[in-house]
Order: sequence, then structure tokens, then C-alpha cells
Amino acid sequence: MTRVKDIYNWIDEYAPFRYAQSWDQCGLQAGDPEAAVERVLVALDPSSETIREARERRCECLVTHHPLIFRPLKALRTDEFPGNLVIEALLRGVHVIAAHTNLDVARDGTNDRLSRLLDLEQVEPLETDDIWSREERYGGMGRTGTLPKAMTVSELAALSKRVLGVDGLRTVGGVDRPVHRVAICTGSGGSLVDAAISSGVDVYITGDVKYHEALRALEAGLALIDVGHFGSERVIVEPLVSYLKRRADQERASLEISAAECERDPFLLYGQRIE
Repeated sequence: MTRVKDIYNWIDEYAPFRYAQSWDQCGLQAGDPEAAVERVLVALDPSSETIREARERRCECLVTHHPLIFRPLKALRTDEFPGNLVIEALLRGVHVIAAHTNLDVARDGTNDRLSRLLDLEQVEPLETDDIWSREERYGGMGRTGTLPKAMTVSELAALSKRVLGVDGLRTVGGVDRPVHRVAICTGSGGSLVDAAISSGVDVYITGDVKYHEALRALEAGLALIDVGHFGSERVIVEPLVSYLKRRADQERASLEISAAECERDPFLLYGQRIE
């Protein structure tokens, strides 16, 4: 019988939870480590929609990238977020595991996945620390690499849009300028703009770029492509599903593991596009 703690341990082998940033919250966030599991749903976010899909598909375990509980809870109430989702998950028997920044820095994690989709060569970490020299699974935060051939910012933006399946994106800097060396960081990578500048790349691809971060890049001559938070990270869901399936096969565990189908970029799902 497979238990919640087994799923946790398999993820820990893939993206060790000790790699998570000190401010982050990862691991089993709601549920019982000893509970039996027959079906697993993998998603980007722990939301009312993904919890509902897990329940409808009779999945006992929901594995997400983003944490359900990010800051300490002062109360656990059905009328307040995220307590309402914690209660909903527990009442419905959905045990929630989050693999966040540990999955960002792990080899074969979110950043490696994006670098492969862009066919980057000579890939290195954008930012790393002393773990790099002693941990085989540690890949550092972000990546730098070289495009197979030089292209313009506009052409790279179009490529990013296509491989990520995003509906739109934002750019900073001239779209006709040629670029060859690229830095990437999935999710919200604005805090690494200075690291991208120092690395000497031509363009930085990330999400959630703020106004002053865009100005900093512009002044430094660094082009930016903001592909959005959702689009840059949803790409890890299918690889994580594949890994968990392989791990279950190795253990001869009878598990159904699938990717959530309900998720959409909230800016498109709940917002409106103005033409």
C-alpha cells in the first residue's frame, strides 16, 4: 500500500526539500502522512478548483508547486483564505504536498525544464551557493545559456510564447536587437535582474517583472521578456507526473497519477483582454 509519506519521499529524492529557501514553506501542508493513496493529482496551484478536481477524480493526494500555507495562520476559518482551502482539503480527504523553491533549484526542475524548451546550450546556474559543490541534485536558482543561433528579442519572445503556450507577454528593450546569451528564472524572477546583468547575458526571461526592475534592466542595456508567472512554471507539471509514474513503477505501486486539467492563467481566466 502506498502512503502519503511515500509520495513525499519520492519528491524529496527528485527535489530535496532541504533545498527550499529559508522563507519558503514546502512539504506536507495538509493531511496525514500515514494515509493510503491510490490516485495522485499534480497541479501548479492548490486552489478551490484543483482541490475540487482532486475530489471529483477521487485523488487522495494533491501535489502542487505553490504552497497552500505560505505564512503562519492566525486562525483556521471556513470564511478566510487559505484556512478555507485547508479545511476543504482535510474534509474531502485530499492530502496536499507542495514542492516550491526546492523544485526551482533542483536539477530537472522548473528552470531546467524551461531551458530545455528553449533549446539553450552551455547551461549554467544564474545564481548558486555552497550547496552546488556538494549536492548532486542541486542545480541553483535560474539558468544562463546560449541560443543555438542568434535571434532578435521579437523572435525569442515568439518562441517563448509558443513553447510555453502563453497568450501574451511583455518585453523591455528594443525588440529588433539581436540576442544570443540568455538568462531565465521561472516564476517571479525580478529579484535576479542584477544577477542577470552581472552574468553578461543579452536578455532575461522571467515572470512578474515590476516597474523599477524593468527600468533597472533598461538602464543596464538588458532586454527583458516577461512571460508571466503561470506560463513559466506550469511546464513542470507534466515532467513531475512522469517522474512520479516512473517512481511508482519502480516500487510496483498501483497508482493513478495525472495532471490537473482545470488550471488556467488567472489573468486570462478571471480577467478581461482589452483589444
